[in-house]
Amino acid sequence: MATISKMPHAFAREPEVESCPGPMRGSRFRIARLVRILACPLVLALPPLVWVVQASRHASFTALGRDQGIFQYVAWALAHGAVDYRDVRDVNGPLTHFIHRVFLAAGGGDEHWFRTLDLAVTGASFAFVGACVPGLGRRREPAPVPGAGVLPHASSLASRRPLGSHVLERSAWALAGWVALSGQYLAYKYWDLAQRESFFDWFLFPSVALQLVAQARRRPAVPLAIVGALSVIPWFGKPTYALFTMVQITAIVADGSMKLPRLRALAAFATGGAAAAVVAFALLLAFGDARAYAHIQLVDVPAMYRFIWPRTAAEILALPWASAPAMLGFTGAALLLALMMIGELPVRALAVALLPLAGLAGVIAQAKGFPYHLHPVTAAVTFQWLVFCGWLTERARVTARQKALVRLAPIVACGAVALHVASALADSPHARADWILTGPTPEQRTTRAYWESFAGPDFFPYEMREAAAYLRAHTESSDRVQTYGMDPYVLFLAERLSATPYIYAYDLNADTALAGGDGARPTPAQKDGIRRVRDAHEADLYARVTAVPPAAFVFFDGAPLLSSTDAWDDFEVHCPRTAAWVDAHYRETARFGHDRVWLREDRIPAGE
Repeated sequence: MATISKMPHAFAREPEVESCPGPMRGSRFRIARLVRILACPLVLALPPLVWVVQASRHASFTALGRDQGIFQYVAWALAHGAVDYRDVRDVNGPLTHFIHRVFLAAGGGDEHWFRTLDLAVTGASFAFVGACVPGLGRRREPAPVPGAGVLPHASSLASRRPLGSHVLERSAWALAGWVALSGQYLAYKYWDLAQRESFFDWFLFPSVALQLVAQARRRPAVPLAIVGALSVIPWFGKPTYALFTMVQITAIVADGSMKLPRLRALAAFATGGAAAAVVAFALLLAFGDARAYAHIQLVDVPAMYRFIWPRTAAEILALPWASAPAMLGFTGAALLLALMMIGELPVRALAVALLPLAGLAGVIAQAKGFPYHLHPVTAAVTFQWLVFCGWLTERARVTARQKALVRLAPIVACGAVALHVASALADSPHARADWILTGPTPEQRTTRAYWESFAGPDFFPYEMREAAAYLRAHTESSDRVQTYGMDPYVLFLAERLSATPYIYAYDLNADTALAGGDGARPTPAQKDGIRRVRDAHEADLYARVTAVPPAAFVFFDGAPLLSSTDAWDDFEVHCPRTAAWVDAHYRETARFGHDRVWLREDRIPAGE
């Protein structure tokens, strides 16, 4: 048999691997094979592991931010008889509300346990992604080289591996996936964790990862149906996730090596997606008002909500938290596409290559560009790195020993990713974790010092808890409370339902929408439409509170999207008829920093 050095391809298998006679040689061969399987993913996973574990623990002790608090209230209200989109007006899809309902049923009313549940589910999805990486570097049988004899290829050898080797390999890459993807996740501050986009990634990334495996299987129909279901579910969180589905469909259409004809593969994908859509619609009909949801999405969002703080594409890509992921995403896409074009990387990796570009398109389509909108982008970039490292590891595994630099390449690549994850975690707020000094026990998490660790310019979690305690003491559990600001979480903490569907101040104060931004400025006609929507909201608010007067009003000074830092003054200007009625029947009885409580006169205790 000719020596490997005479073979023309750089990634040729070593002849030594073929025979290892004798028990000692066989044992050494098994150990060497185990090392080759585990070395690269462990080089990626182990160096940052301690920091990932520590940052995860610290992140579990963080408070909930404004958005998480909003959805905690929505989920709690739905569990207590409210109808989604009719009794609680929200522009977000029902998937977010449903996830919070599941978390609340699992004990997620406690903030530490809510964070723990999020990190557990997010980590499990990341591990699944990593477990799907092996197999990208295995190629079809090569044509025999003249004079070289018949040489088994890596894919043949892989298929002969014991089951334990496959399990170990996928387990090692699952660990690497959890470490690398958790590293990018924990780079976000507490406000941006457990956000809508990170929830939707639970479905999107396992869908794309499973697609890598499914398209290489002999019978891919069933897994492709699961892929389609997971891909469609996030549509019911944000419709922009349909962009990722388009990328996944493109990967199926472009892959000519599947064992299933393209039309049948697409049919399987569509069947799973349709099944997921039916389940989502059933949940919407069971817990919400589908007509109200459609009106909000199709009428009110285009007419009013899209003008609240819109940014142009150039502005979004220039943001410090968006520019670096965008550049890395384009670079990763170019690298993976080039490998596919020269026939080294299988075409089924196309979805991974294009994933961050679809994520950026979704961010630009939303025209806001907040940090948590980048979750799919930063996770997709890390997914690209995992795919590249996994591919390079398998391709270099069958390289001749004489080509030492090629054999070392995957170790260097995995080490570089590990270094990046570790260095990013060094700057993570969860690595420093000032709050861990005041919040590791339930008792410490009730103190002012703990809650003030998470206060912001317009967010005051300790004051909100003081206001909630006052509401519990001065109202009945069956009473309704109306808020004016952006923190209905006070209602969740007080265990009181909102008196009206209007839990956001921007439904009653449209000044921000009327001003617009560089991303979208309303025309005079559109401004008239915004005023009509706002006026209808105020009229409905007035009708509801005068028909069934709430026990209390809560006004949040300094809330975002108000025109005045004084919430009562802002309410008087923008809802004058309702404010006059409130002034006649209610009196401010308590002030907790920025949170002011007005009780109905018949509820005011004697002497106050």
